[in-house]
Amino acid sequence: MLLLIANIAYLANTQLYSDKQKTVAPVLVNPEKIVLVPAQENCLMWGDFYEEQIRYVETVLSDLFPGLIHNAEESGQTTMYWLHIPRYPNKEAANREINKLRNLGIVSFRVKDDMQWQNAVSLGMYYDQQDALKQLREIEKKGVTNAKIEERSVMLKKIVIHNPAQTIKEQMQKLVEQFDDTKLVQGKCERL
Repeated sequence: MLLLIANIAYLANTQLYSDKQKTVAPVLVNPEKIVLVPAQENCLMWGDFYEEQIRYVETVLSDLFPGLIHNAEESGQTTMYWLHIPRYPNKEAANREINKLRNLGIVSFRVKDDMQWQNAVSLGMYYDQQDALKQLREIEKKGVTNAKIEERSVMLKKIVIHNPAQTIKEQMQKLVEQFDDTKLVQGKCERL
């Protein structure tokens, strides 16, 4: 009988001790330092730019806003019309042609990247074929006869600025006005 009472007491004691352990809350370590990070954040999105434009815009942003956190993201594919003078055999010949064009008041630059088009002279990219044809006629009136228009499939990109300050938003609006066919939109984007 004594053994039965001892077993019952032991069982009751272990059950009671087990229930106390379950109800004790874990100790929190520095709960005031826990910060919940939203999955999305406020962003400014500026676009859409084709290859040459995006390089220029990123340079402008770096000069105007040193330390600004931004990145370029793809925003879609489109067809554009490239007005250009076909590839020259070397860099010097392309640069001579660019100097001639400058003297005629024509803005251009030498293509440096693509092996197929390296040392070609770019005279502009146009969303509308009629705009490209109009510009081609203007250039031909100035005596440039070797320019061509080529239809190209182009990947457009946008600049994404994460959590911009109010002053950045205001200054960006002024900057955007200087770039035709681009727009600045405020929205949500994925956190970096």
